[in-house]
Amino acid sequence: MRIAIVKETSIFREGLVGVLSNEFESYNIIAVEPKQQEKLRDYIIDLLIIDIDTNVDTMSLINTYMKNNKQIIVWTEDANHPSLTELFKMDLNGYFFNGMEKKELVHAIQKIISGQHYIHEDLSQVLLGDYRDIHSRKERRPVGVFTNREWEVMELLTQGYSNNRISQKLYITDKTVKNHISSILRKLEVPDRTNAVITALKNQWFHVS
Repeated sequence: MRIAIVKETSIFREGLVGVLSNEFESYNIIAVEPKQQEKLRDYIIDLLIIDIDTNVDTMSLINTYMKNNKQIIVWTEDANHPSLTELFKMDLNGYFFNGMEKKELVHAIQKIISGQHYIHEDLSQVLLGDYRDIHSRKERRPVGVFTNREWEVMELLTQGYSNNRISQKLYITDKTVKNHISSILRKLEVPDRTNAVITALKNQWFHVS
C-alpha cells in the first residue's frame, strides 16, 4: 500500500513522513509539492493526504482519486477554510486539523485504512452544520442498534447537547450519560461523539432542520 502526502516542503512534513514510515512499516510513504502533483501519476496511490492550505488547485486531484475509489484525507489549519463546506459534501474519508498529536494521527489513519471515516473535533462545528443541511430528510432509524435510552441520548448529541444538558434533559446522572455515550461509541465503532453524530446523520437516523 502507498500513502502520498501533498504538502509544501517543511520540517512538519518531514516529521509526518517519519511518523507514518515508522508506524506503517509495510507501507510506502511518499511526499510531493502541491505544484508538482503530476508526479503522483508515476505511482499507484491508495491513500492520499492533501494539505488544502495552498494556492494550488487541489480539487481536480481530489476528484481524480475519488473517481478511482481511492481514500482521501484533507488537512487544514483553518477551521473556516472556504473550501471545507464543498469538501465535506464530497464525503471524503478524513478531515484533519493541524496540530494533531502523534497518537491521534496514527489512530485516525488506522481507522480510515480499515474503512471508517475520521473528522477532527476542531472542524466538527462547521462540518456538522453542513451535514445537517445536506441530510435534512426523513428519519430511517434501524431496529436493534441502541436501547431506547441510547436513542434519546444519541438524538440530543445530534442537537449539540453537552453531557450536563443531556443529564438535565433526561433526568439522569452525568455518570449515566457518560456510560450511554461510551456504549454508543462502542456499538458504532467510532472514536468520539463527533463521529457518532456524523454516522447518525449520514444514515438518516434523525430528522434535522
